[in-house]
Amino acid sequence: NEKHQRNEGITMTNFFSQIIFKLLSVVFSVVFAFSGPIGGTTPEDVVHTPDDFTPVVRFVVCSDIHLDGDETQQAAIRFANLFTDMYEYAEGCEYKNLDAVIVAGDFTGGGAEKEYQIYNKIIKENKKDGTQILTVLGNHEFIDYRDVDATVGYDIYRKYVNEDVDTDIIINGYHFIGVSYDDNGKTFSGKTDWLDERLANATAEDPDKPIFVYQHPHPALTVYGSANWGDVDTRAVLSKYPQVVNFSGHSHYAASDPRSVWQGEFTAVGCGSLSAFMGNLNYIDGDKDAPGNSGGAWLVECDANGNVSMKLYDAENRIFFDNIDYYLTDLSDSSKRTHNWQKQESLDTAPEFPENVVVTSYVDENGDTIITFPEATGYYPAENYKIKVTKNLKTVYEQTVISEYVRATDDDVSVNLGQLSDGKYKVKIVAYSPYAKKGETIRQIITVE
Repeated sequence: NEKHQRNEGITMTNFFSQIIFKLLSVVFSVVFAFSGPIGGTTPEDVVHTPDDFTPVVRFVVCSDIHLDGDETQQAAIRFANLFTDMYEYAEGCEYKNLDAVIVAGDFTGGGAEKEYQIYNKIIKENKKDGTQILTVLGNHEFIDYRDVDATVGYDIYRKYVNEDVDTDIIINGYHFIGVSYDDNGKTFSGKTDWLDERLANATAEDPDKPIFVYQHPHPALTVYGSANWGDVDTRAVLSKYPQVVNFSGHSHYAASDPRSVWQGEFTAVGCGSLSAFMGNLNYIDGDKDAPGNSGGAWLVECDANGNVSMKLYDAENRIFFDNIDYYLTDLSDSSKRTHNWQKQESLDTAPEFPENVVVTSYVDENGDTIITFPEATGYYPAENYKIKVTKNLKTVYEQTVISEYVRATDDDVSVNLGQLSDGKYKVKIVAYSPYAKKGETIRQIITVE
């Protein structure tokens, strides 16, 4: 990713795209709104992890590392750092174990053996005794073999990772169930019976205990990204088991977005990507990279009563997000959801910029004009900004860009407008929340010279 968001040009479809986007936003809002218990909440009702929370199991979940076989690759370094930072966190706690690291698929770029070798090398050099590595195949583990025989993806996985592509293990009394794609690297239709049987067995042991399930794609119509990167077969099975806490990746959509945690028939959590967060701002123009470098993973803890605490780790800055803390209780009772779509959305407020906000500009070494401005925020940080720049009534830049909410730092937003001629330009910036709530608009003049 480039440090600045670049000018991608102005298209004739911008106006009509925005109209369609508004219609789609309404449709998706209705679909998600009725996929769980109805009812809003207030900030005062939001429950955070209590100070006396004492876990009996701790694990990390990441996805979409996309190793390329080079141990100096940024993603490889981040994966190694993940072990270092999570062990350091655990050492500072009363419960000091890191029981598992879960990788929900796409740990390789294409499934090449050199990529598996780097994956195993990082684990060997960084994993401590007592930590289990739990992995499933994502679609990228099949990419290098699809044109000839996709089933080779299973063979390579079994050679380097595990003979079993689907696993059900118990850690400190809790089931961890991992399910990989069918051997075509595309579907899960051949896995639904196995998954259903495993979930039924775990439920029979204790119907109130959380069951942790992980696979690569999102269950359809749950978390952010699941409308266009979701799987219906896994969703159908998981919906039968309210105590499931499911983790998935595939879309790369920002785990820092509140829509990446969903509760309905079960609980679903989007992991984004350890290598780079993305988003889709209007369902039309395709996925967009978040600005700069980003990525993350979830640190998950569960106590003896089945309560779950989750913190989001910023893999770029190697710190936790201060404002992202989920505490999930009563997981086996779908009527007591605390983080369903309606409650998350009811907390949303129109984002506002700081008082006396100033848009600054400069020309970089490439001759591109860069504008910077502070983040707008409401209950949640702004998700995106619609930016329009004009000179003498002519539009020279008009784009929607992802905000800085993908990182745990307080950096200003930085946007590359491309190469502009000298003169004065009018800049209009409108902030939007994760739930598409229109926020404050700022209008300022910049001078390029």
